[in-house]
Amino acid sequence: MKILFSDLDGTLLTDDKLILDEDRAAIDRMLAAGHKFLITTGRPLFSAKQLAQKYGFFKPGFFLVSFNGGLIYDCGTGESILTRNISVDDAKFIMDAAHRNGFHAHTYAGDLVISEYETEQLKTYCRLMNMEYLVVKDIREYFGQTNNTVNSTAPTAPINVVIKPPIKVNVITPSDHSSLLDFRAEMRKTTGGKLFDVFSKPEMLEFSDLKTNKGDAVRFMADFYNVPLAETIACGDEENDCPMISTAGVGVAMANASDAAKSCADYITQRDNNHGGISEVIEKFVL
Repeated sequence: MKILFSDLDGTLLTDDKLILDEDRAAIDRMLAAGHKFLITTGRPLFSAKQLAQKYGFFKPGFFLVSFNGGLIYDCGTGESILTRNISVDDAKFIMDAAHRNGFHAHTYAGDLVISEYETEQLKTYCRLMNMEYLVVKDIREYFGQTNNTVNSTAPTAPINVVIKPPIKVNVITPSDHSSLLDFRAEMRKTTGGKLFDVFSKPEMLEFSDLKTNKGDAVRFMADFYNVPLAETIACGDEENDCPMISTAGVGVAMANASDAAKSCADYITQRDNNHGGISEVIEKFVL
């Protein structure tokens, strides 16, 4: 049995956010042969589940690794098999620092995006992810089960319900990538060795549990199925994919990948995400 880990945006998804028929057919062939396929994304679980539902991926052998490895969901059983949270205080610290520097920041609770400010970046992100959001006065009160909603796109705001700790914090810059590089360097004076940070896009910096990265997801699933790392393959295109590209037995960067992803890959596809790059990988390394 082999396990294939695939990033979504820029990898399995075309630039139009679709999955090609030839890639879907190749995935079906590898599942039928007894292998496992894992969508491995920085997206929240809710967004990944929507896509899996659209393409009929709720079946045995298919998994969703969301939040860059913070939550792993078995599509066959409908249950989560791994969740790694961060403390509310850490999330609050990052979000406050982001706001002071003029960035947008948000976290998550269940199927909702949670922020203390209603920004254009928040609205754009939620529109792209097809998710609802809540704007609250203080996330510490919100995660402490106090209803302190300021604004909401959700039908109803949860009141007096148990809200699990956040899994990660996203920081989005309204300006250029260099501003977030400076922010990351400053934050590491406090968060270094305590939280994991990574760029999922040039304009988006994510903070999560120290073990929450796509590389750890590869190791976890290999152990889960008692499969040697040599029998794992990981495909991606951005910096947040580097941990799994480096960890897997075969690390693959897409033809359209960033220089960072290509620099840690064993193989670079001939076809890009718009022309069946994933089916190329499946035919070459799985089937």
